[in-house]
Amino acid sequence: MIVATKTMENPKNQVVFPITRDDKYFIILFLVAIFGGAIRKWVVESSLLGNLVLLVQMLIPYAMFWLRPAKAQSPFSVYKALVLYFMYLLVQIISPLQVTLFHGILGLLVHGLFWIGIFYYLANRRLFHPARFIKPILVIVTLEIILAFVQYTLPPTHILNKYAHDSVAEVATIADSVRVSGTFSYLSGYTAFLLFFPFFVWGLILLRYPVWLVSLAVVFGGIAGFMTGSRSGMTLYVGFTGAILLDAYPLKTLGMVAFRLVIPLAVLVAFSLLFNNLPVIQKINKAYSNFAERVTQNRERGEESRRLTWDLKYFRYSERYQYPWTGIGTGATYQGAIILFGASRLAQQFGYVESEFVKVILEGGILLMILRIILATILVLNLSFTNKLIRLLIWFSLLYAAPNVFNVHNATFLFLGIMLADNIIWRIKQQAFSDREVQEVMKIVSGELPPESSARKSEEFQGYPQNVKLPS
Repeated sequence: MIVATKTMENPKNQVVFPITRDDKYFIILFLVAIFGGAIRKWVVESSLLGNLVLLVQMLIPYAMFWLRPAKAQSPFSVYKALVLYFMYLLVQIISPLQVTLFHGILGLLVHGLFWIGIFYYLANRRLFHPARFIKPILVIVTLEIILAFVQYTLPPTHILNKYAHDSVAEVATIADSVRVSGTFSYLSGYTAFLLFFPFFVWGLILLRYPVWLVSLAVVFGGIAGFMTGSRSGMTLYVGFTGAILLDAYPLKTLGMVAFRLVIPLAVLVAFSLLFNNLPVIQKINKAYSNFAERVTQNRERGEESRRLTWDLKYFRYSERYQYPWTGIGTGATYQGAIILFGASRLAQQFGYVESEFVKVILEGGILLMILRIILATILVLNLSFTNKLIRLLIWFSLLYAAPNVFNVHNATFLFLGIMLADNIIWRIKQQAFSDREVQEVMKIVSGELPPESSARKSEEFQGYPQNVKLPS
């Protein structure tokens, strides 16, 4: 297991570097993503001003690249596939099938925002220090979870449940309870937040926070997931969290933790049975029951088995889908572009689409999907963590399971989560390599090692194993 050493964990024992420009972008993007929805939902009545807040969130990853410091590398010079991807998006702007120039520009913006951000980060890891924000993030995440519990206890007409009040009842409620949205203006914002949550938990583990805190975070994150009623959100939460816990803790350690939790869990179960009329206990039970009921209903309707593939049926009709390789133009199905600049006749001819996988192929064709597969593969191969299951989950989420083109919050929180966990692991490995290098120099000075042994250190670091507990 990779964990932080005391030097990394305790700022008093190390040189504290000033907050860089890219650190500021990281925390600003996180705050805008968390509180932007609150502004749009409770403060700003104008939809135009509300959309401007969302636009700021979309532009921050591009600002990181355009306003990068002189010492930063361009991701385009490091990852050539990214050049091809954005060249293709630029060609889409002037495509003869494009509705308007503005559709193409918005298409470039939404299709590129995740990739420009994540590859800029990968090219410039040394400029980011997201671990320094773990404590304020912990506070904000805690408040977000508490708000979800409060919303779940309130009626749909309450001001804190404005999303439920303004939306269709069948979408925003389960039985007589709301589907919580936290500070976000839409339900999808909170499910996107749950996509970030497992990586945040991983950060707590890597920075050696107490097991009881990690356990509470995992449990309450799961309860909040039940309160959203989102099946896909809960599936990804369980998948990522499970893979991270198995990677972070050896099975022996997980067994010991489970054993230590037997008595507290037994007390909790007994407390729940004896005091089942307590509001908190009732709401937790209700959250799970409502979620299970929704899953059962959708399974009985056959929706669950068709969820991942139901939009693929449109590809069978050639008269609807005439441009399989190049698509009908990026931005053609983006709701913001449709509202502002009009609908695409070819998109209307194709029919309503919910799946982002199908939307991507419809807009940019098979060529765009191939480029996305290449970028996703390059991304997971360049991450600091080597766990294959976590890499596979990220790859699958980017390409199919978690909409990250037309759902800006998904793109943002997945970007922030990957960056947080990856940077902590990268810095731990860098520190371990530095410690080994110092020890080697000391041995050379004392005569324990020949001088030529230092020439092998770079090669040794390339094969540095992941599952190593670093010295404390």
